[in-house]
Amino acid sequence: MSKTYGVLTLMLVTVLMLVSCIRTPVGNIDPVRFHGHIDRYPIEHVVVFAIDGLKHSTLLTYLRQAKQRVGGLHDLVGATTGKEGLAMTKAVGVRTGVTVFPSYTYPAWASMFTGVYPGTHGITGNSVFFRDRRVVRYYTDFHIDAVKVQLERDLLANDINEQTKTLYQYVDEAGGQSLVVHNMVIEGSERGHGARKPSFDTLWSYQRNRSLAVDENTLWEAVRSLKDFNKKSTGQLALPTVMTIYFSGLDHAEHLSPQNPEQARLDYLDQIDELLAKFMEGDDTIVRNHYKTPAAEEPVQVDALQWQGLAHDPVFQRTLFLVVSDHGHTPINWAQAVSIDDVRLMFDELGHRSGRAYHVEDPVLIKDSFLSKVHAAFGLFDRDRVSSKTNVVATLNGGALGLHVKPADASWDQRPDYTTELKPILEHLLLTLHKNELGPQAVFYNTGTRYVLIPYQYDGSGITVLPAVEVEDSLFNSPRYPLAVRRLRGLASRLDTDPLSAPDLVFLADRSRKLTYLNKEDARVIEGLDIRTHRHFHADHGHLDASDSLVPILFRVGGYAGSTPLSSICAASIVDLAPTLLEAIGMTEAFDRALANYSRDVKGHSLLPLLPRILNGAESDAVNNICSPSLTNVE
Repeated sequence: MSKTYGVLTLMLVTVLMLVSCIRTPVGNIDPVRFHGHIDRYPIEHVVVFAIDGLKHSTLLTYLRQAKQRVGGLHDLVGATTGKEGLAMTKAVGVRTGVTVFPSYTYPAWASMFTGVYPGTHGITGNSVFFRDRRVVRYYTDFHIDAVKVQLERDLLANDINEQTKTLYQYVDEAGGQSLVVHNMVIEGSERGHGARKPSFDTLWSYQRNRSLAVDENTLWEAVRSLKDFNKKSTGQLALPTVMTIYFSGLDHAEHLSPQNPEQARLDYLDQIDELLAKFMEGDDTIVRNHYKTPAAEEPVQVDALQWQGLAHDPVFQRTLFLVVSDHGHTPINWAQAVSIDDVRLMFDELGHRSGRAYHVEDPVLIKDSFLSKVHAAFGLFDRDRVSSKTNVVATLNGGALGLHVKPADASWDQRPDYTTELKPILEHLLLTLHKNELGPQAVFYNTGTRYVLIPYQYDGSGITVLPAVEVEDSLFNSPRYPLAVRRLRGLASRLDTDPLSAPDLVFLADRSRKLTYLNKEDARVIEGLDIRTHRHFHADHGHLDASDSLVPILFRVGGYAGSTPLSSICAASIVDLAPTLLEAIGMTEAFDRALANYSRDVKGHSLLPLLPRILNGAESDAVNNICSPSLTNVE
């Protein structure tokens, strides 16, 4: 980061670290006991291992190649390799597990824990523009929102559509208790004091690119919270109704790894596996990383905890475990990344040529005075609303660049006309990008109810925009772009009462040339060899392609102890997981009742009916979404 922004971050985090470190006890032990079941196996608890940035193929490679450790991933899922490839004997996996679009962290986790697509819950990227509110958010990209979202409990919750509920809200309303460790989606867990936000030490480790220290603190926080939860227990170990443990380090390390990214993923996953083994089997020295001063170069390990583990406790038999991720990764070329400055330059030139003034929102605070940064940090200025002169907002989400355009003679809550307002923008931007050898792979236009593909021709000197094509009739309706039709529909579809945050135009980066869109911190290309100081991305996501989109989804029923390979679920979305988990704990109707007014296109569908059939030996049945045991999927 720039020196000034680093100082600002340090000031803000230091001042607010006391707030983030205040511990409130988790509510009463299991105030309402849930009595769900999967076949003959009782389900009273759910534990979600949420691993950010874990590709489907990376997990399969790891399970095939890595040495098994007691209590680790191999043990949990019963990984075995046979004639048909890698399969599971203890867990039910999804062969084609798919995230949402854009395949970015905030829309993905919001989708998983609400059970609806981004167009409905409103979080349509890590960078989002709510045109109905004129509010722009930058949850991660070199903006004060990246700090605020970690320290302010209500920032993300206030942005999620109030018409949709999180998994934790459903549980809370039924009298249950949720415990969420370090994930950004927490709405519904706070009433029982179950939200565990990252501490100063954790945030500072992330700032210093010490990913493992971040995840070690996550494990420590999870164990410490469960110990608090069990303070009044005199017998067996108790769990909350739902517990989410969020490991963010793999994604962070993957973005920054300059060489052999797949090996970097595998090496880091081995470290995550060790942490999971400690959580499941127990350990005498689970520690957290602590900086004695903010200026300290190295953290020290303190506050060792003894932990008995879950694997051999009776509560294990009544728990459903889920291993899931939010997106994959694709290598990119930092030197060719299109940034907000590039977008602004193109609109400036278009304005000069067309005579219409274009004012593009600037997401980066670096250009402001230091005093204005301090004011923004402490809420003295409201920097969330776009200025009155702004008429273009660009949301850069890796593989997807979204453009939001204000109609010339109307307000932001209305859409621009395609022919008179968007087509000229398309022609100019596409020509500029292709002249610079940065042309996109495709462009999609939001009709208001769905996205359509806008074909075009570039002849070296001009752009010819062709008639729109339905996504169903395009190359994106293929396994190379898993569930792309459903995902694009889920980005555009909404009720009139939902947030208005899906872009008017979406440019899809050309991954064949390692292109991406992101808010680059500076124009510098060369960086040092020390990965701890890296600031440039060497991998990114956000695209529709399989590499960015395929994620692991694995269900382990604690009471099941089979030894033969289990069939897999053919295809599912992470949007399907919230209704699945709710049905697993006996809340079959809550999700459907709450979202009765929404069409099937915008919400998930429970996978639970498939699990008993598979556990009881069901064979491949494509009609019913059951596939062979092999989880291998081509990317």
